[in-house]
Amino acid sequence: MRVRIPAIEVSSPLHALGLAEDGTLQVPGGDRYDEAAWYDGSPTPGEVGGAVIEGHVTSQGSVPSVFFDLGALGRGDRVHVDREDGTTATFQVYGVESFPKEAFPKVAVYGNTEGPELRIITCGGVYDPEQRRHLDNIVVFARMVTSS
Repeated sequence: MRVRIPAIEVSSPLHALGLAEDGTLQVPGGDRYDEAAWYDGSPTPGEVGGAVIEGHVTSQGSVPSVFFDLGALGRGDRVHVDREDGTTATFQVYGVESFPKEAFPKVAVYGNTEGPELRIITCGGVYDPEQRRHLDNIVVFARMVTSS
């Protein structure tokens, strides 16, 4: 699988990740640190429900990573997910929001949807050097518009 977001010049392989021992989403690491990942506890992109794709905003040393420009997406931008069956699910962005990590809206992001939707998550906001993390998450909300 691959995710392509022309508006921010992203084209990345997707690999599946699950949950970490603490119940949070695993994040891409090692040789795949700068690639996007699909949360395998969510629907496959293009199936009914909210499929979740995640990736880093920066690498070590604040070098831009796969979703560095994710917050620049706007309503109407397209996201294409090339699926293992050879089809492409195309989604249209209807919202981009920033949430403090302590107030992450789990139901809005991981909850059921009436049709195929996509959630793309990365870190954002202020970077806290003591905690070595960003304090917010950027979430893109998109609905499937075509599948071919």
